[in-house]
Amino acid sequence: MPEDHLNNETSLSAELTETGVKAAANSRAIAAIDRLMGNVADLGNAWIEGVTTRMRARSEGERLIIEAAARYGIERIGQDQAFAERAFGNHFRRVVSQQLNKDAVVAEALRDLRDQPPNEVEAISGPGSLSEEFLGRFESYSADASTEQLRERWGRILASEIRTPGNFSSKVMRIVDELDADTAALFERCVAYRSERVLVKPLLGDFSVLDRIALVSAGLLADPGIGGQSVTFAEQVLDGVECWVRRFGDIAIAVRKDVDFPRYAELALNGDRTPRCPVYILTDAGFALSSILTSREDDVGVEFALHLQSMMSSDGLSLWKRKYRDQDLFVKIPMPNANQKRRLSRAFRHHPQCSGPV
Repeated sequence: MPEDHLNNETSLSAELTETGVKAAANSRAIAAIDRLMGNVADLGNAWIEGVTTRMRARSEGERLIIEAAARYGIERIGQDQAFAERAFGNHFRRVVSQQLNKDAVVAEALRDLRDQPPNEVEAISGPGSLSEEFLGRFESYSADASTEQLRERWGRILASEIRTPGNFSSKVMRIVDELDADTAALFERCVAYRSERVLVKPLLGDFSVLDRIALVSAGLLADPGIGGQSVTFAEQVLDGVECWVRRFGDIAIAVRKDVDFPRYAELALNGDRTPRCPVYILTDAGFALSSILTSREDDVGVEFALHLQSMMSSDGLSLWKRKYRDQDLFVKIPMPNANQKRRLSRAFRHHPQCSGPV
């Protein structure tokens, strides 16, 4: 490998490390960039911000390449200049466009990694490079990312794979590639109410049968069938009281076992009286795609607690929060008051999706 390439690679590695991308994740990022761009020269912040400028300035470079190639083509294939210009013009225009698309996808990935660097576990876990299967398919999809939305989507997928390799298989990427804009927007709205691999059905609001069919057909939701899908509450003793408990990220909702659950369709009871919450289950592709969007599991837990509180006595319902992220220890926290309820309600109605569109 040439010395200047090594120097550029070392420089980029140092810059990525400064933004929190280090160890194995750093190596994965370097390998992916090298594969998609051919080299890692000048890939600092200035390069990222300059992608748009280069896209606007490409026309003159295309023209010079096309003219030179056309002159060569006339000699090689014995055709007139107009034919050669069309043939070579179409080819080089496609090549230049595809490379600029890949450049823009890499820029989005680096922005995403800069904003959300891998955590300590992600940084040291996994291989030092992404799989050839992933990179081969990803390169093809990113080369065709001709809109800002597609570049952002594939850039975040690359960043996600750098953090935790293996989420985006060939099948998952094919499903993502086939998503139309309306289905992507619908999925983004629904994922605001995700907890682990499920969407909490009582919180989805105006989610029609046609919406469900669209997401099932797109390969993002498992078909719920006639009986539907649900997750159960677990038995647990909290502060010496036997409770039914359901966790949402670092939030846990607890209902005392001596309190009757409301008898309504949104919170049915199993034959053994174990309460269960109706949900929609994400497919592998849906779960992988949800990983590139901001997780709001804690907020979903609070919102569902408020939903239950409106239908049952509040003295039997309590809210708990994990005290330490790496320990299974929960502490009781107050239920939101009236003002906090209104703020939370507004936040969910006007969910901003901080991470941008799918």
